[in-house]
Amino acid sequence: MYKRLIFVSLISFCLLLSTALVATGEKVDFTGRTIAVMVEGTHVPVVDAWKPLWERETGGKINVIVVPYAGLSDKLWIEFTSKTGTFDTAAIPSSWLGDVAGGGHVVELDPLFTKYGYPDWDDILPAIKVITRWAGKTVAFPYDGDNHMTYYRKDALEVPEYQEKFKQKYGYDYHLPPKDWTEVRDISEFFNGWDWDNDGEIEYGCAFIAQQKTQAMWEILNLVAQYATKAGPPSNTTSNIFFDADTMEPLCNTPGWIEAFTRLQELTKFAPPGLLGYGYAEFRYAYVSGIAALGFDWGDVGIMEQYPDEYGSKVKGKLGYGPLPGARKYWDHLNKKWVQEDHQVNFLNFGGWVWIIPKATKNVDMAYHWVTYITNPDRSLLDACGIHGYTGVNPYRKSHFDPGVLGLWERGGWDPNAAKGYQKAIVDILTDPYAVTDLRIPGGEKYYDALDTRLAGVLALTTTPEDACAALYDDWVRITDEYGKEDQQRYYRQSLGLE
Repeated sequence: MYKRLIFVSLISFCLLLSTALVATGEKVDFTGRTIAVMVEGTHVPVVDAWKPLWERETGGKINVIVVPYAGLSDKLWIEFTSKTGTFDTAAIPSSWLGDVAGGGHVVELDPLFTKYGYPDWDDILPAIKVITRWAGKTVAFPYDGDNHMTYYRKDALEVPEYQEKFKQKYGYDYHLPPKDWTEVRDISEFFNGWDWDNDGEIEYGCAFIAQQKTQAMWEILNLVAQYATKAGPPSNTTSNIFFDADTMEPLCNTPGWIEAFTRLQELTKFAPPGLLGYGYAEFRYAYVSGIAALGFDWGDVGIMEQYPDEYGSKVKGKLGYGPLPGARKYWDHLNKKWVQEDHQVNFLNFGGWVWIIPKATKNVDMAYHWVTYITNPDRSLLDACGIHGYTGVNPYRKSHFDPGVLGLWERGGWDPNAAKGYQKAIVDILTDPYAVTDLRIPGGEKYYDALDTRLAGVLALTTTPEDACAALYDDWVRITDEYGKEDQQRYYRQSLGLE
């Protein structure tokens, strides 16, 4: 793995020289100075790829602090509380900005954009710009284009014999990718528990992240986005899944949410036996090993698919890509009724990793230079297209999807047609003006921790969807009261663009 990273880093350096890249701002000299960069382990390949080049070009040094995802929040808040300058910049989930920026803990970036310049801001996709802002100010650097998508095994779902047998059993032809969660349920049942790829091993119908305290809450929100709202200009009834925007009453105990929990619970019957142990890493390795027909995750699976040696992929060239499945009905929470309507909602799960600069740092200039250095159009492409392997960075710039750079995707191991299919699935989501965004208000972590806890009981079959949603409603009311209902409602309405 590390030998390959060194090799591709040299490739990256040669590519950068050959395309005459323009450095961020004027030439700098940071000789004798060091910055501390904090990242979750997934992003270490990005730092490893660019750190030697940045140090050589600037004279500065980088101290890398690697923190597991489960401990990242604690490390942040220790620094925000102590203000000791433990780190100078960090990559964090954008969904944490409600607390991080709302609490005034990070440097506002708009003045720095003016002072130092920014490498092609117009190249950033609109949905990604949204997640970098808080209360009208840019408070984080774009770094990652995160959204869940559908993965499916073409050597299962595209086999005519299997399609015919499915139709005989269920009475209809499924879509590619699956059109809605009803089709997902039936496809998962059909392909569960037999050797449909003829490799001598039993395969399963579907797989997803299900382990508590990883990122399972975004799996249930995939379904909530379909059953609790419909796409449209953000309002109290469209592209809104978390709270009633007029009353701040949680929507998590409405029939739309209960339906989502019920359907995800049912899918556990058609999943591998180790499902509850699937954090994001475990799921990805399992899925690219060929264990299931359907999977739902961020763009990282597509990157890992290309590398049989590093990640044990047995599905290279065998995956299809698409948006999240929709639904055949949704709950209208204002009129308190089901609306029978085929529809599909894109959801920006997690939103993406972003970089922040804490106010306590004495190295704002170095931190700014480092982040804009690695996130400029050309360098970020190498992290997103697979040349640096599985980096946790998914495409987030328009130029990442430019047909003119398809050759770099091929250098990352992609077949051209596969790369185009993967790119289309992502760009269609990130350019959707009605895509639902993550919960982005103070206390966001607490709301999601409560969701994660209640979901764990449902997936373990120890709690009914109805009881889980009722308990979650009480949790969310308590958290809202803790932060102040009027303030939370104002922040929530702002996050929807209603104020």
